[in-house]
Amino acid sequence: MPSIASSGSAAAQDLGGSSAAVLEFVCLFTHDLKRKQKRWQDGRLKYHTFNKRVMVHDERGNFVGDMHWNRDWEFDEGEEVELERGGVIVQVAECVGSRNQDLTELLDKRAKEKEERQLKAASRVSLLRPPIQSAPLHRIATPRDHFQTRHRPLHQVIGTPTGHHGRAVVPTESPFEQRQNMAETPESRPPKRRKYDITPPSKLGYAQSLFGAPLTLSAFKPTSGIRNFYKSDGR
Repeated sequence: MPSIASSGSAAAQDLGGSSAAVLEFVCLFTHDLKRKQKRWQDGRLKYHTFNKRVMVHDERGNFVGDMHWNRDWEFDEGEEVELERGGVIVQVAECVGSRNQDLTELLDKRAKEKEERQLKAASRVSLLRPPIQSAPLHRIATPRDHFQTRHRPLHQVIGTPTGHHGRAVVPTESPFEQRQNMAETPESRPPKRRKYDITPPSKLGYAQSLFGAPLTLSAFKPTSGIRNFYKSDGR
């Protein structure tokens, strides 16, 4: 039987890309991984050379489990493997047959599945990308200029600078001194009242009004003739 296995492996290598060999082995399998006394059951093992897949069935044809052969040497009799699912240990016995499997349908199915995956990936990428907005054909109407949106130079807004902006100008004189200076200026002084030269009434006028006759009052002494007149008159 080793010759069958070797010939089957050689046939699998010589086959074209559209077909591959499937080797069938007799095997023993058990579910007792931790028990010392394991209970073995008879089964059938198929090894697909195109994808190195190992499939195990019981004698009734029920599927037990599978795995992929990833060792560096060729799969052959005497190997002991553990299936990927179900926790089953399999001991490979003699090879009992080999057949060729047409891979055309399988390859077409794989190519179709690959194409569908690529289309789905491309659709996901297109959904993640932002849509490119095309420029509108019609001309967008520009808004009319508004007086509040017109930009003016800064000096037209705040005027001619007169000093440091934001600082209060401290006067050099106090309010009291300013009032004193305003009071001392000649233009701000109130006009004085005009003095009238009132002369007192003369003694002559006072005597005239007293006696009713004009009198001449002087500082010189009257003449002797006048004194004699007043004496003769008895005055």
